[in-house]
Amino acid sequence: MPEADDQPEWLRLRLALWPQCALEQHELEMGSVIADADRAAVFVSPATTPERRGHLAGFVEVAVRAWREGIPGAPVAHVEALYVMPEERDRGVGSALLGAAETWARERGCRAIAADASVGNDRARALHRHLGYEEGEVRVRLHKSLDGQGEQRS
Repeated sequence: MPEADDQPEWLRLRLALWPQCALEQHELEMGSVIADADRAAVFVSPATTPERRGHLAGFVEVAVRAWREGIPGAPVAHVEALYVMPEERDRGVGSALLGAAETWARERGCRAIAADASVGNDRARALHRHLGYEEGEVRVRLHKSLDGQGEQRS
């Protein structure tokens, strides 16, 4: 779990992962994770190089869910976010973060842990497979703007 001093760095990493998300939304979600420590957690990793001292290399957010489609047993832990700074990748940071999330999930009685990765995120998918995660079904998420723009014309 991050110390209070780590929160600005955790926020910086969240902004790197989700730059389109408003600062206020990040802060709200971070507060929710901290407030619900029995059902959600965040783990952080310090930078691996001396020149990055005082910075974080990455973070993982995990939460307990009552169930997850396609996974038998309950409850199920879900990796809500996993991010490692590009310059910190391939140094074991992601593996260590997922290991911490898995330990936390076991301590809460979870029988499985799940994660999502974009179809094109080969690096994340490879990391999860390397750590024993099995890929389930692949989905395409569809959306349509309802603001009147982008409507089909006949």
